[in-house]
Amino acid sequence: MEVLIAVTITAFIGLGVWQVINSVVNSKDRVNQVAGEFENLQKTMLFLERDLTQLINRPVRDLYGDFQPALNSREDAFVLALTRQGWRNPLGLRRSGLQRVAWEYTGTELRRRYWPTVDQGQDDNSRDLLMLDGVLSFEIRFLTSEFTWQDQWPADQDLANLLPGARPILPMPRGIEVTLEHEKFGELVRTFALADFDVAEAQATVNRQIEASSESDTDNEEGQEQQDTGT
Repeated sequence: MEVLIAVTITAFIGLGVWQVINSVVNSKDRVNQVAGEFENLQKTMLFLERDLTQLINRPVRDLYGDFQPALNSREDAFVLALTRQGWRNPLGLRRSGLQRVAWEYTGTELRRRYWPTVDQGQDDNSRDLLMLDGVLSFEIRFLTSEFTWQDQWPADQDLANLLPGARPILPMPRGIEVTLEHEKFGELVRTFALADFDVAEAQATVNRQIEASSESDTDNEEGQEQQDTGT
């Protein structure tokens, strides 16, 4: 009987130890998984920052030989396509430092595609990279020269003034705002100022808008008071 009791106690102790070890291992696996996903998120935002802050106004030719704007959010296949500079060349290859890049949102994944040459040939030699999964939404908007936001670029007016077949040297936005919602990390909003963004000018414009709004509210209040007095 004593032996049976000892064996039973040992079995319970062993079961408890196994449960503790299993819990620790599972917790470590979950932590590693979340850490890996967070690292992918950081890498994605870093690539976005590099692409957007090194944007250059260099139109490209597509597979059909037609010109496309340097910055384009109106393509069906991609959320955003752009030409950027600063493409690193550590091996000293004979190629340009410019790069054509496109970002694609599939509904759950955010992918980055780039082309070895800025102007595309007859064959699609682009390379595709999965940047981040678990993405619930991905939106971009653009800050115009009048410091107003719009959802598409180029602007409708700029496209309307563009002659058919002409090289589309179009204005660039002052800034680009990216809103990304992830299933684990929630909503992230980043605003990237482009090269010609003037912080002082932007702040002055915002101040003027606030003052104009305040004056309008004051005039409305005074008008309401006069109406109340007259009655």
